[in-house]
Amino acid sequence: MISFSTRYYSALLSESIVYDIRNDVYVRLQDLSFSFYSKTDTGQIIARATSDVERIKGFISFTFRGFIGALIMLVSALMIMFYLDYVLTLMVLTIFPVILLIVRHFARRVKRLFEYSREIYGVFTGLIRETIIGIKIIKSFTAEERFSNKFAELNSNYRNSLISVGRMRAFVWPAIGFLVSLATLLVYWYGGLQVMAGKATIGDVVALSIYVGMITWPMVALGFFTVRYERAMVSAKRVFEILEAESDVKEDPNAIPLKVTRGEIIFDDVWFRYDDNGRWVLRGVSFRVRPGERVAIVGPTGSGKTTLIQLLPRFFDPQRGRILIDGIDIRKVKLDSLRRNIGIVHQDIYLFPDTIKNNIAYGKPKASMDEIIRVAKIARLHDFIMSLPRKYETVIGERGITLSGGQRQRLAIARTLITNPKIIILDDSTSNVDAETEKAIYDALSRFFKGKTVLIISHRLSTLRMADKIIVLREGRVAEEGTFEDLLKKSKFFRSIFKEELSASVRGEGHGLAFQTFS
Repeated sequence: MISFSTRYYSALLSESIVYDIRNDVYVRLQDLSFSFYSKTDTGQIIARATSDVERIKGFISFTFRGFIGALIMLVSALMIMFYLDYVLTLMVLTIFPVILLIVRHFARRVKRLFEYSREIYGVFTGLIRETIIGIKIIKSFTAEERFSNKFAELNSNYRNSLISVGRMRAFVWPAIGFLVSLATLLVYWYGGLQVMAGKATIGDVVALSIYVGMITWPMVALGFFTVRYERAMVSAKRVFEILEAESDVKEDPNAIPLKVTRGEIIFDDVWFRYDDNGRWVLRGVSFRVRPGERVAIVGPTGSGKTTLIQLLPRFFDPQRGRILIDGIDIRKVKLDSLRRNIGIVHQDIYLFPDTIKNNIAYGKPKASMDEIIRVAKIARLHDFIMSLPRKYETVIGERGITLSGGQRQRLAIARTLITNPKIIILDDSTSNVDAETEKAIYDALSRFFKGKTVLIISHRLSTLRMADKIIVLREGRVAEEGTFEDLLKKSKFFRSIFKEELSASVRGEGHGLAFQTFS
């Protein structure tokens, strides 16, 4: 009954504590800003949120079940031994501090190995994730052997660190066994002298030798509690680095909900860089987007286009300057209300391994089927969906792997439209669709865009023609702004960006890709 109770309550306590830790870690991961993820390896995050949390649970369980039981047994046995012969008991106890010193030395050595092994574990967890996500690229470049060798090296380092722990443990146990045998011999030697002197009975000596054996396990357990403690502290430190991480993007305690009525956007002398000592990606950017205006942002690779639009929903905060929506500094409004008013079709599209219907309704889980179909039609995706055996209930693979690039982009557009945001950002959102489909999508979007403020990043001239105004970025600054026709006539830099596409248009070859949009 005691054994059952100990094990049950040990499991109950450890699981309850770790349940809260898991929830706290998950919530914290969602609260942290993008800069945390850009600086922290994904494998390390996964390892800390899973296996490191499990190590903490193991320590709590051992403490409740093993440590407390060992402590009770040790105290009880020592009380009886002192009652039988306190002198002999004191002599025996002189050996056990040596055992504790050996275990303590072992624990210090092991801590360094555990720290190393946890780091290695995080790295190869990340490598497994990279392999799964990038399996098409790996196979395309026949890089299987290179990745296998990299994993084998990491796995070998991890194995070697654990073998080193096993080697030290193999030394510790014989050393402890020798000292326990020494203590037992001491009992028989001194006890024999006491029996011959008539000061003790043979039964007392035998009893003492038995109790020496009884206190050996608790003493060793208490020693190895230190080892478990060191190992758990390594994992706890890694977990609490997440829990205590500071988000670069913080909500003002007096923040107010944002209700976008007009959709005016102002960038006022905005400076931004990703690292405190890094280069400035944006340098004194200032411009105004009028309510309901469609503004395209263009520039060569690295000019800061994608960075600029990531500041609007506060994925990052600028180091200097301010951004206003309807005259309100976005740092003074609640984050959730800000982001609910902004719809973004990201350049790097992520789709969930769920049904097409649920992916479209991701931002509005209670959307009706009519709403889902309406936005799918606007995104020119409905006909394709209806050609599938299960239609809107079709489950797509992880990251939408079963869809083409163009289909993923159209699904992402539909997902953004269903929330009916007042401000819409399209980050190269039709780069993977053909010219005819792109025109059909934008014709449908034109009606949807009425009364909405739209920011567009694109490298297609056909898309830029739709914009009321174009802002040209160069090395993080606003180089020029104006209408498509004005820039085409007056701006040599604007024409140089689209040189290839303009040449293709002159030759009658349609519109090609002038450059790739990465900022």
